[in-house]
Amino acid sequence: MDKILDRVIKFFENKSIHFGLRTSLFIISIFVLFASDYYFDFTYDIHLNNKIEKLKSINSLKNIYKSDSLKLTELTELENRIYKRTHYSDRLRNLDLNQINIFKKSNTTEIKSPVIKNDNTTIKKPIPSLFWMVLTSNYIFIIIVITLFVLPFTGSVHRETKNFLGAIAAIIMFIVIIAFVTWISYKINSVWSNPTWTYIANIIIHPISLILIGKLVNTKKKKN
Repeated sequence: MDKILDRVIKFFENKSIHFGLRTSLFIISIFVLFASDYYFDFTYDIHLNNKIEKLKSINSLKNIYKSDSLKLTELTELENRIYKRTHYSDRLRNLDLNQINIFKKSNTTEIKSPVIKNDNTTIKKPIPSLFWMVLTSNYIFIIIVITLFVLPFTGSVHRETKNFLGAIAAIIMFIVIIAFVTWISYKINSVWSNPTWTYIANIIIHPISLILIGKLVNTKKKKN
């Protein structure tokens, strides 16, 4: 295992190999490892075993300090925190992707109003469509991803190994960025009572943020 790791490190440190090719292979390798771990549960088993071991240890400590109410309370809180910890794969699997339908109207869910003390009083809050959240907050990135998918079919230059792997690596990076930006958009949505306002805000914020990032990068390049 150590020899394999040394070879991998030497490969990425080898300056005779084009930097773009090394970067592309690094990103693709990370993606393959992540996908393999997600589907074969390698780290999930480690997470579960660690969780069980920690709970056993806390249970043993609770028996030792059962006469100390303060320590017992602290141990119980720690036990609950560890018990509630979830693996990233559980969070991804629990994502609700039923909203992907383009023509599906936003659903509504009944939640208790935090202002009115009457527990029987409920308000309806629209749930934003996942499709429109992704599209409105990432439409430029989506166009870039589609372009990268098409590039290998537009000429022999784009079918060269380094360019092809570079396109795959770029697609993976943009998919990660799209997921992150969508997550931020859902946080913004909590401010609005109507998802339509979130969609409009996403459409406006997306290009403005890219322009600001571009200007920041250009400013740093000029300083260097």
